[in-house]
Amino acid sequence: MSNGSEEIRQEGTGSNWPGFDHPLQFCPIRPKHRDAMIRAMWSSHKQLRGFIGWAEHIRNWNNNIFDEFVNAHINATLPTQHFVFTLGEEIVGVGSLVGAYTELDTQIALWVRTGYQGKGIGQAIVQTLEHVAFSVWGFETLYYEHDSQNEASKKLPQKCGFTLSHTRNIIKTAQQESGFWFSWKKDRPGGLPDAIIQGRPIEDFTTP
Repeated sequence: MSNGSEEIRQEGTGSNWPGFDHPLQFCPIRPKHRDAMIRAMWSSHKQLRGFIGWAEHIRNWNNNIFDEFVNAHINATLPTQHFVFTLGEEIVGVGSLVGAYTELDTQIALWVRTGYQGKGIGQAIVQTLEHVAFSVWGFETLYYEHDSQNEASKKLPQKCGFTLSHTRNIIKTAQQESGFWFSWKKDRPGGLPDAIIQGRPIEDFTTP
């Protein structure tokens, strides 16, 4: 199933995020986010290259590479989806739902922009993507994984109600990784209405 022009409907009160003059909003990444994404990635390049393998040479990226990166995220094959989280015109975080262990599982991948950490944005990204994973797509299990050296990620899954599933060793792809990873999981709550995986049309959850 390829990605189209639909967008997941946003939910929320619209209240300003504590300490800021704008509400925290989210939507699938789109071409209009290119310049804001460049600003966010450049300002966070040290953090990103520490724990994300593709970001090692990010300071040397040119406009074509950024365009390819954004377009690849826009055109990801559903149910893989990439979302930007914004305060006003600025991207303050990125969260993705990506493949996990079976077709009924998905995994959260995220980063919070440097300067916006410690303000609850990471927890909001996890909770938002949990809603999309369980209530929109209907996945049975949601995973959150991180390298043991990633201090910013260690407490987040526990705050969000995940339980430790297992540990594993992987090939190191980023500067600060140890290669020893923790995998946390959360199961879909019982009693939720049917979602896309259970047979509901995607149009029930999107806007054109």
